[in-house]
Amino acid sequence: MATSYWDPRAAGHPDRVSWDRYFLDLARATASRATCSRRSHGALVVSRRRIVSTGYNGGPSGFPHCTEGACPRANSEAPSGHDYERCIAIHAEANALLFASPDEREGATLYTTGAPCFQCAKLISNSGISEVVAAGGRYDGWDEVQAFLRKCGIRVRVLDGLDGLPVLDLGVSEPAVQRSVV
Repeated sequence: MATSYWDPRAAGHPDRVSWDRYFLDLARATASRATCSRRSHGALVVSRRRIVSTGYNGGPSGFPHCTEGACPRANSEAPSGHDYERCIAIHAEANALLFASPDEREGATLYTTGAPCFQCAKLISNSGISEVVAAGGRYDGWDEVQAFLRKCGIRVRVLDGLDGLPVLDLGVSEPAVQRSVV
C-alpha cells in the first residue's frame, strides 16, 4: 500500500503519529473544555506545524455556561440542527479564529473535531485559513457547506473514510499508522 503525507511511514518515522492525528487529538483534548450541554467540539489553528490558537464551543466569556442552564436552546426540546438562533454558544471554530491574529491565520490550517457548520464556514472563508481538516461529524447539508468552502478556495479534508481519505476516529485508540480506505 502506498504511503501518503498523513502516514508517518512516509517521513520515515514508523512509531510516530501523523501530523493530522496529532493535531486532531489536541483538538479533541481542547473539546474537553466545552461548556455546551449538547455537544463538545474543539478546534486548532495551525500554521507551519505550530499551534497558533485553540477554541472550544460554549457561552461567551463572563456569561453563565450552558451547563449552568443559561442556554435557552439547550433547555428546549429543539431537535439537533434546529433553533440555533436561541443558542448562546460560540462554536469551537469561531473561537479558534477569534484568538488568532490575521497574520497568524493567513495560509494556516484549521483542525476541528467535526465538519464545520455554514456559519463557521463563512467565517473560515474570510479568515485567511487555507485548509480545513475535520475528524468527521458530517451532517445533513454538509455537501453544500463543503462545496461553499471549496468555491472559496479552501482545501477541505474530512478524515472519516469517505472521499478516499483515511479514517481518524477520535473516539477510540488507533495504531500510529493510518491506512487509507480504498
